[in-house]
Amino acid sequence: MTCRLNVVIYAKNVVVGRGLEAVLRMLPRVEEVRYCTTRWGADEVVAADEVDVLVVTGAEVADAAELTAARRTKVLLLLDEVEASGSAFGGTAADGFLIQQDLTAHDLGEAIDRMMLGEMPMPARVGRELLARVGSPLPGGAARPAVLTPRENETLALLAEGLSNKQIARRLSISDHGAKRLVTSVMLKLGAPNRTAAVVIAIKQGMISAA
Repeated sequence: MTCRLNVVIYAKNVVVGRGLEAVLRMLPRVEEVRYCTTRWGADEVVAADEVDVLVVTGAEVADAAELTAARRTKVLLLLDEVEASGSAFGGTAADGFLIQQDLTAHDLGEAIDRMMLGEMPMPARVGRELLARVGSPLPGGAARPAVLTPRENETLALLAEGLSNKQIARRLSISDHGAKRLVTSVMLKLGAPNRTAAVVIAIKQGMISAA
């Protein structure tokens, strides 16, 4: 049986917050949804209960790290189109990203599911913006690139596109288990703690392009 989730929304914009609340209540995996408009209210709820996912907008992201410090809570950051192409999320320790203007119930549910699996969902344009800040590859000889198999190189390229394990499996015509095994192998060889870090390391080592 799939674990039901406890979700908290922290958004000062009531229209956005109530809209998210209505959509989240429609998702079968979500057990409980609570909406907070203030930092104090969000802090009280997160501190008093086992919260699985904290959904915040760009305006509240500065508070997210403190609210979830030393807790298992995942942070889903909702950016507007201006923030997605700017620097509002530059130092954000979020577990997933979505664009508010493109948001659908399916996207929201899929993003939460992927975060709970340890993945980091993000739209392609957010991924490109984050990766563009990585900088140029390291000078030759500064770091020896990891040696990947042809299949692992394909997997790395798909990770850079922001694809999930299921999407990678479909693209490579393999099982979900096979895709998961390839992703894990790529992360291990690159010494990366997560998928995004794997792509960042690969760019720094000149293995793939940030373009």
